[in-house]
Amino acid sequence: MTDHTPDDQRRNHTIDYFRGLLPLIPAGASTALDIGCGEGFAARALAARGVEVTAIDLDAPSLALAREQDTAGITYVEADFMTADLPGGYDVITMLAVLHHLPVEEALARAKSLLAPGGVLLVVGLAASELPKDGFRELAAVVAHQAGRLTHKQWEQPSPTVWPPPVTYSQVKDAAASILPGSSFKRRVKWRYTLTWVKPTV
Repeated sequence: MTDHTPDDQRRNHTIDYFRGLLPLIPAGASTALDIGCGEGFAARALAARGVEVTAIDLDAPSLALAREQDTAGITYVEADFMTADLPGGYDVITMLAVLHHLPVEEALARAKSLLAPGGVLLVVGLAASELPKDGFRELAAVVAHQAGRLTHKQWEQPSPTVWPPPVTYSQVKDAAASILPGSSFKRRVKWRYTLTWVKPTV
């Protein structure tokens, strides 16, 4: 059964951090690829900005949920991002809570190859903490999470999850630095990181 909570009322850690990245979309962007689209939240957010979106996922039930909602400006594709025949040249590529489902270095390299010069990659991801050195960060995340529960309800996304993440924050950061020179990796408080990169035009 589809959760009919309107998109603008949905809150969870991934969505909250993704909304903070939306202003980074280039003003003239016309095409986007949403990798691991799930039930389509990010694809709909991109389409609402006038961007033609290709949204790809392997999970058929998630795609069915996405199609039940809104398909305007969105083409949903049931396929493996790593092997699918995609045209490339996208102005925007998004990955929400999906990079840890994939071989990180290979997935970043493929996203890089599919991005148009001047295009932007926007990632909100999950990774594993390294204890005991990350103990303070874990405590801060718990406190922030509990505080958030007092002000809003967390929307639970229905797509398959991988937990715990098989890669650490440090591993993702190092992979990004190697494959996407000049990228910005930020570890966030609530068990997430954001990774952004603009592909050079030359």
